[in-house]
Amino acid sequence: MLTRHVFLKVLGFTVLALLIGVYLSSLKNPDEAHAGFPWQVNVLPSGHTQVFSVIIGQTSLGEAEKQFKEMAELTLFSAENTPPVIEAFFAEVKIGGLKSKMVMLINLPLAELESMFNRGARIATMGSGTRKVTLSSEDARRVRGAAISSITYLPSINLSAEVIEKRFGIPAEKLADSSSDAIHWLYPDKGIDIALSENNKEVIQYVMPQNFDTLVVQPLKIPPLSE
Repeated sequence: MLTRHVFLKVLGFTVLALLIGVYLSSLKNPDEAHAGFPWQVNVLPSGHTQVFSVIIGQTSLGEAEKQFKEMAELTLFSAENTPPVIEAFFAEVKIGGLKSKMVMLINLPLAELESMFNRGARIATMGSGTRKVTLSSEDARRVRGAAISSITYLPSINLSAEVIEKRFGIPAEKLADSSSDAIHWLYPDKGIDIALSENNKEVIQYVMPQNFDTLVVQPLKIPPLSE
């Protein structure tokens, strides 16, 4: 009996030590608190937005691919009178137990994007007139080493207005989309734009707060082109 009592006491101390170790580890890794759900967003002292353990403006696409364990599909899009952009599309990521699609834009100088367009391995013209460019292998490597400038998150589950208000809080402003039936819930202090629509699934965009007006608000206020 005495031997069993000693064994149980040692086991109890061991479990307690493990729990303390996990707790202290979580204190050393505060980023983990912002790694799961789309409403777990942190604005760092540097002004960068952190979500899904990705720091917008700092984390490279290659680092995000390693974290999500998925390679993104890279495409350069070029439309008339619009600067070219590079999109990194994740067909399926699982974060916090939720499956989703994700699109990331990559931060590169305009001159470099134009050069990548000219070196494109394949160029196709879409119905809208936008040109879709497949990057050369060397340019794809360059893109994977560049920082992410924004994240668009497309959840597989429906997020109702009630759930969004509960998790994200009351938005600073709501703006109607000029080209669809969506209403954009805007959280400029965290760099979050949530588009709610009766006919389409919710879309959540994350940017750095300092770029919120340029990347989110101003485009929403541009009137649609007349037919």
